[in-house]
Formats: sequence, C-alpha cells, structure tokens
Amino acid sequence: MAISTNDALVKFGTQDTITTGTPSTVADGAFSVAGDVDSTWTNDDDAPEGAAVLKCQFDTTMPTVGSIGLYARLLNVQSTNDVNAPDGSFGEIYVGAFPIDFGVAAGTEFWTVIPGFAMPAVKSSQGIEWYIKNEDTGQTIGSSWALYITPKTVGPKA
Repeated sequence: MAISTNDALVKFGTQDTITTGTPSTVADGAFSVAGDVDSTWTNDDDAPEGAAVLKCQFDTTMPTVGSIGLYARLLNVQSTNDVNAPDGSFGEIYVGAFPIDFGVAAGTEFWTVIPGFAMPAVKSSQGIEWYIKNEDTGQTIGSSWALYITPKTVGPKA
C-alpha cells in the first residue's frame, strides 16, 4: 500500500539527550536527582506525544521483578512556579514504564523504550524536568544510564 499525499503520518522531532554528565546511581525505590537531568528541556513545538529511550545497566545482579518508571516535573506552570520534584510522596506525573530485559547479564548495558506517551503540558512551550524511578527492582541502576526524549506528532504527508 502506498502512502498518498495528505495521508496522516507520525512525524518525529529531534531526539534530545536529557541526562547530563555522568548521572548518579539510582537505588531501588529511588528517583534520579535533578542534577542528573537537563532541567531546561522545553517542548518548543508543542508536540502532543513523545517517545523515550533509556540506556542503563544493573551493576550487581539483574532484577527479576520491577520496572523503571519515567516521570515529568512541569516547570513554570503558573508564572515561575514549578510543580514539586518527584520524591515518592505525592503528585508525581507518571509518563510510562520502561520494560526491563531480564535476559541481560549484570553489568551489561541494555536499551529499553517507551515508544509513545502523551506529552505532559499545561501551557505552550512547556518546560519539563524528566526523572526516572527504579521501581522495586531490588537492584541499583548503574551510573552510566542515559535518557533520551523525542517529540512526536501526526501530520499530512507532503
């Protein structure tokens, strides 16, 4: 089947690296810290959707349960006021979960994706601070993890 002019296509923005430098390890049950992420990421094109890629490893043993969650902290939601940073107490904006490949050996990098999610926003050009949470894996995520976000939308084929 050929895709015709004006048919709807998924369009991808530029993939952005969210982590900065060498991020901290993320203990079981913990969120990454703000210093691990680029706090200036902005949804400049007001993309309604996004995709996420996570590179990580478990240093000691691969978990047999758990997941790695993706969370968003919205910035400047009213003037210069931000929502609270995730800390596990209340109000985190959950975006999705990265599946863990339980067949990967400990100390081995693996890549996992959330192929699509609704982009959180309360205004145009929403600023977002992204976090990951090591959700009950029983293991620590190594310090070589990296997070990438790609804005997505649907539009007509030219």
